[in-house]
Amino acid sequence: MRLHFLTPALLLLGACSLESEPNPPPSTRFVYPSGVAFWRPPTAGGPSASNGYLFVANANFDNCYDSGSLVALNLDTLSTQVNGQTVMVPRLGSTLPDSTLAFEDLATADESLVQIRSFAGELGLWVNPASGLPRLFVPSRAEGNNLNAVDVSLDANGAPVLNCVQGGVDCRNGALSLTDDIPASLSEAGRPDLPRAPSPIGVTVDAASGTLYVTHSEAADSPAKSSTNFENYLATVKLDNPTRDTLGFIPLSPEGYLYGGSDSVTVGAGYLYVTGRNFVAGINGTVGGNFVLRLVDKNEPGIILEPALQSVFSIREARAARVVPRPVTAAERAARPNFVRERLYMLARGPDTLLTVDFEYDAVPGSAATQPFFRVVSAVPLPDGVSDMQLIERTPGTSNADTNILAVTSTGDSAVSLYDEALGQVVAQVPLVNDLNQTSNPSQAFGLTVDNPAGTNAARLFVTNFGDGQVSIVDIPDLARPQDARVVAKLGMQQQRDPNQGTSVCQEN
Repeated sequence: MRLHFLTPALLLLGACSLESEPNPPPSTRFVYPSGVAFWRPPTAGGPSASNGYLFVANANFDNCYDSGSLVALNLDTLSTQVNGQTVMVPRLGSTLPDSTLAFEDLATADESLVQIRSFAGELGLWVNPASGLPRLFVPSRAEGNNLNAVDVSLDANGAPVLNCVQGGVDCRNGALSLTDDIPASLSEAGRPDLPRAPSPIGVTVDAASGTLYVTHSEAADSPAKSSTNFENYLATVKLDNPTRDTLGFIPLSPEGYLYGGSDSVTVGAGYLYVTGRNFVAGINGTVGGNFVLRLVDKNEPGIILEPALQSVFSIREARAARVVPRPVTAAERAARPNFVRERLYMLARGPDTLLTVDFEYDAVPGSAATQPFFRVVSAVPLPDGVSDMQLIERTPGTSNADTNILAVTSTGDSAVSLYDEALGQVVAQVPLVNDLNQTSNPSQAFGLTVDNPAGTNAARLFVTNFGDGQVSIVDIPDLARPQDARVVAKLGMQQQRDPNQGTSVCQEN
């Protein structure tokens, strides 16, 4: 038998046919949703007139598609069919439906989606005072370790329009890398390589200072890939100019401090509170986090403090944190004009706990804050895998922290726990699990944002269910009774999973 060999022309044709076709992320459903943010325009007329807009970062965790994505939803345009009737997303404070509504087809318009790198983390939202419109920030842990910045506008019909800050709708092109092409001006004395922030994960907007803070879960070695000279940084960039020109790095492990990964930042009057987590240390594999909490002086960022929390309460690492002001009496203010009292809420792991810690110090404007006194107020057990946390104020704008409700997501049991500080206990756990086997198809409640408008005795939570590809809407119809919270609706089609491998099924349903 004679063998037939391909001619050069046929070889070229075969090579072209092997190239993968473009495979953009879908616009009709979520794909491993992670970060989430909410916005209602001030001109919308409040929650009784508008449901507002939801922004969701899709992590594309299984790399089923060419990229991750960031999508915008006008919640007033979503509809579903119930008993042959068209039903819209109920307004906050209205009568709740008898059963959970399912809005499966998101039908996102082309202009309401931009592509970003995969493995997205948290999603931060800043309202630009010049335009009154949001700018979104989301880090990606894929190649480039990018910080994606996306501007939001509204068309004549109120539909959200997304555009990358650097232009276009593919934010992978020209996105700010936190590990590559770092300006030489940022070099540090005694370190052989430039600072960088591998595996960026958390973003915190500080509108007062015009700064965005970015954490990264993996410590940076120097030189890169050497597994030596580790450091963790708090990356900074200006909200109105998120480019390499305004990029900065605050070292979190000065001499005598152990290095580690970081997760979350919350902004106090005089300090930034930064939580620590496990990280991957190059050739050494996964190493336990070496700090739980560090404080960075806002005016003198070279001053790093580490409260000895682990000597008071044994914990392995931390996740989300929120800080609120506490009341100061007139007598205290007269004696100490710059006296600050703050309460820090922090999620800890190993064991999973909601820690409440009070701090007291003096914050002189333009100068370094005094060294704070701290006291652990409470430690409340929570389900395994605590992830994100949001503060719900019964009376928004007041500094009486005893009225707060803390909403916490947990990936272990995929639920939202509600802690009522007035009672000092968890008063509700709202399950978000899907109807499939949790071993092969876990829901994994992850990201969290809240609609907590002033003057409304109700609140709404939006929770990304990372594993099943949906966003749950959880309403608290009466803030005096957070135990009545329940799931109102689920957005997006449930993600199909391979029961043998536990990974997603890439084909569209």
